[in-house]
Amino acid sequence: MSKGKITPKNILNKNKKSKITLENILDKASTDNISDALKSICGRNGVISGIKPLNKNTKIIGQIRTAYTNSSDWGTCIKAIYSCQKDEILFINCSDTEHAVWGELASKAAMKQGIKATVINGATRDTKEVLELGFPLFSKDYMPNAGYPMNNGVIGERLSIENNIIVNGDYLIGDYDGVVIIPKEHLDEVLEEVNNVVNFEKSVSDELLNTNKNLDDILNIE
Repeated sequence: MSKGKITPKNILNKNKKSKITLENILDKASTDNISDALKSICGRNGVISGIKPLNKNTKIIGQIRTAYTNSSDWGTCIKAIYSCQKDEILFINCSDTEHAVWGELASKAAMKQGIKATVINGATRDTKEVLELGFPLFSKDYMPNAGYPMNNGVIGERLSIENNIIVNGDYLIGDYDGVVIIPKEHLDEVLEEVNNVVNFEKSVSDELLNTNKNLDDILNIE
């Protein structure tokens, strides 16, 4: 590698103007930036693959309350609503996407409970009605069929998904591209690295637009 290679860290002091914090991160950074920062800090990208917002304009950030259920058991999801504190994000991990575990009535109950959003590693339904409600909902898929109102899952337990360990209180950021989870113990250092990543990308973009250099030259890709 060339000594002059641009990296996020070596331009941090050059572009310190608008520091990214937990309060403004939705305006100043994307899940892409956060995933890059996590990869640098934790060695993993924090993404739960396939999860997307029902409303493409949705952006969310908050602390997680976890739940796990078989996709044929939507009753656990209803019980999980009432385990949440105001402004938490309910994160539900499902066994699969064979049945929808969330819909209009669950969204109404979640709004009444003060839940900020629900993110489901599984399937949902009542898409039109949920969009009309304006409740922030992320999922892997949507379909008409649902299971049964059992309560055989677990709430508030540690989850393991795609090499990500997720516990209550971890932070979740979601936008058009998907969701990223930041372990709560790494929040401060990830935020610092997000600043580095955003400043790095701005520096590269400015050089690309304002010089005759090609992108591979700017990045020293040999």
